[in-house]
Amino acid sequence: MKYPLKGIILLLIVNQLSGQEIRVSDDLILKKISNNCYVHTQNNNNGLIYINNGQAIIVSTPDSDIETQNLIDWVRNERHSKIVGYIIDRWHPDAMGGLDIVQKNDIKTYSYELTRQIAREKGLPIPEIGFNSQKVINVGDKKVICNFLGEAHTTDGIVVWIPSEEVLFGGNEIREHNGWVGNISDANLDKWSETAKRIKKEYGAAKIVIPGHGNYGGPELIDYTINLYDLSPNVSTEKASEVFLSTELKTDNVIFIKAEYDSLHGGERILKNAIVVVQDSTKFIEIESPQIIYQPVNQRINSETGRVKIYDKKNDKEILRIDVNYNRLIVYEYDNTIGFVVVLRGIENNNRN
Repeated sequence: MKYPLKGIILLLIVNQLSGQEIRVSDDLILKKISNNCYVHTQNNNNGLIYINNGQAIIVSTPDSDIETQNLIDWVRNERHSKIVGYIIDRWHPDAMGGLDIVQKNDIKTYSYELTRQIAREKGLPIPEIGFNSQKVINVGDKKVICNFLGEAHTTDGIVVWIPSEEVLFGGNEIREHNGWVGNISDANLDKWSETAKRIKKEYGAAKIVIPGHGNYGGPELIDYTINLYDLSPNVSTEKASEVFLSTELKTDNVIFIKAEYDSLHGGERILKNAIVVVQDSTKFIEIESPQIIYQPVNQRINSETGRVKIYDKKNDKEILRIDVNYNRLIVYEYDNTIGFVVVLRGIENNNRN
């Protein structure tokens, strides 16, 4: 009887290692997902730590300086590992908000070259080492592979593959199953599904796939993303003249409001059968819905169902990039650098003949 009991105890220990949770601070949580990999999460934003033979590499920063430093300290002090590199997987603040702290710790930083270019244009901290398409980084006696496989959530997002662990960090190129469709203000919906197909071709054998937000899973998350964004949009380059030539200036950013019914309740404008257009320095966002709730103080828009179009401002023209129906929409102004963020659930392409 004692031998089977030992087997049961060993099995329990192995199971406990998978998904083991470590709370570094009130906001920063680590989960051990393989022998040498941890997911780090702050405010539902995921990153990856890989440790091998006393060396470590981290992918994606928490979106605050203090939690980025807490993460670095944990790897150094609790795992007694030298951080040989920090990989920035995209330019958004939930992936590089703590980059200045990483650089102050004298850690090498890597990113796709376009990420460095965008950071330079936006006046953000710039990753030290850029690469085109692919970069292999040695961690101990193992390799970590960074790969750009196409536009998706952003024009510069990469994935990171740990061959020895069969772990893929998909970042925001890959979505959590049944989670938020997410911020698409910088997305290329036309190419997202094709990019995910290339990710599957390269790394479909991954045992663990980590999305940029939400719960990790297996390769089924890649298939989910392929299907989620398989919209085959017929995106044209028509000018949005009807809306933008007849704008009614409301604020610096909200440039057009049209509604059959407009009422004010507790600081919120309730707009029925409405069209609202907002803008920042790079884009126009046009929302059409049976009901839109607009909060003027913090420039926030909520809507349960409707249609949204996003136009890029290019060379004094407005070029239609995205036209989808949605089941849930939130638009808010992040800051002067990023401008408006669009978060959607349940999107469906609006095909035009």
